[in-house]
Amino acid sequence: MSELWTPGSGDPREPSSTPDGAPAGPTGESSPAPTAEELEAVRELHERLAATPVADVIVNHAIGIWQLALVHLGVVTPPDEQGARPAPDLAAAGLAIDALAALVDGLTDRLGDGEPMLRDALLQAQMLYVEIADAQA
Repeated sequence: MSELWTPGSGDPREPSSTPDGAPAGPTGESSPAPTAEELEAVRELHERLAATPVADVIVNHAIGIWQLALVHLGVVTPPDEQGARPAPDLAAAGLAIDALAALVDGLTDRLGDGEPMLRDALLQAQMLYVEIADAQA
């Protein structure tokens, strides 16, 4: 069974393998060998990723977390045919908002030019959460 790598848990470059020694896929099963084209595509992706500032990648992912919170708050989902919007899932929205807060607060002054925008997005999501929670009470 493969485990999630975390700093200090071993060498992430050592792939997990199946009992027959073949590389293990996400489900622990043998995967077919990648084609030359697939390997080249992965190399190109890694080169582009390595050339992108890490703060930019983190800000981009944080925006995705913010969008996830808005979806679970029900404020960005289009209404159905009858004009009804889905009910907010406050627990899921709260988790996404807390994750965004952990990134923004935990990486203070390390997110570069994207930090002020993320702080505004976090505040907006928090205020929407309170507004929607109060309306349901």
